[in-house]
Amino acid sequence: MPDIQYTPLTHIDESAMLPLMKEEARIWLTDLGWDYSVTQQVLLSFIREKMLPGYAALTDGKQPAGYVYFLTNRAKGSIGSIYATPTTPPDTAQKMADGLVELAIACLQDSSEIRRIESQIFPFHGQDYAWIFNKYGFRRYPRLYLVMNIGNDVAGTGIDAPLKIIPWDSALIGNAAVIAADAYLNHPDHMIFEDYHTPSNCENYLNGLVSNPGCGVVLPDASFMCLDEHGTLCGYIICSRISDGRAMIPQIVTHPARQGRGISTALMNRCLRQLQAMNFHSLSIVVTKDNSRACEWYLRMGFQPRREFNAFIWNRYNSDCCASFPLFSFAR
Repeated sequence: MPDIQYTPLTHIDESAMLPLMKEEARIWLTDLGWDYSVTQQVLLSFIREKMLPGYAALTDGKQPAGYVYFLTNRAKGSIGSIYATPTTPPDTAQKMADGLVELAIACLQDSSEIRRIESQIFPFHGQDYAWIFNKYGFRRYPRLYLVMNIGNDVAGTGIDAPLKIIPWDSALIGNAAVIAADAYLNHPDHMIFEDYHTPSNCENYLNGLVSNPGCGVVLPDASFMCLDEHGTLCGYIICSRISDGRAMIPQIVTHPARQGRGISTALMNRCLRQLQAMNFHSLSIVVTKDNSRACEWYLRMGFQPRREFNAFIWNRYNSDCCASFPLFSFAR
């Protein structure tokens, strides 16, 4: 088995990382239909400035064959990506990935300031990280990546009068954050995402979502809001572009008091009709597997499972702790 050496990303030149990251981007596009190169441009700029925390794995002291990066914001750490090339033997690639995960976890857990660690990892090439996260005390939450083809038979709105759907309005993000906090209060995702714990966290997440490429580039023309009979925001959908012809829904939320009135269906159908007009041919979304009600609804809407992956959560004191860091988060 080749000798594996690990070195901080701050010691690696951007040019050395570029071939590995281009390979990873091709896998994202092939497996998930996602142009990950948009996010990688941000990562590469951090590597260029020697600012990205993480490690590269080198076999026989040569070209990087794997890497992990992580981010911190106040008391929270986020492990953003783990990738090991399939050009090495499978056992070596798995060992390499295991070592990278252990280094990232150790760096974050060894910091007394870090009280919570979150990670959502799409595993490629059959590699499995669940056992090693479990070894270090993380809880595992299975999630599903769903995809649907956008056809020509998108249904009508089906919304109850006098509710009204309007174009996305960023001036209402604060109102949307309050709705999200209420909607996720007793929701399976409340345990996974600290972004949903308070209206302030939700607002930070939404502002990051619309301004950063972690969940694709937001499409304002395909994002909508719903107002009630008093003109008060009661639901919204955010849509983003992840590659040519492919879109995803990072967020679709209806206030709990307004659920059951067709708002989510109307928002989804309005989004689908707009995507159809914009020549998009597929739409994806991520849902927590334990959220059976949402899973069933997405399947009825025409989504099909494409990939199962895991969210991993670690709390030092088993308590809620810190503000959100939404730059490279996955869709909810």
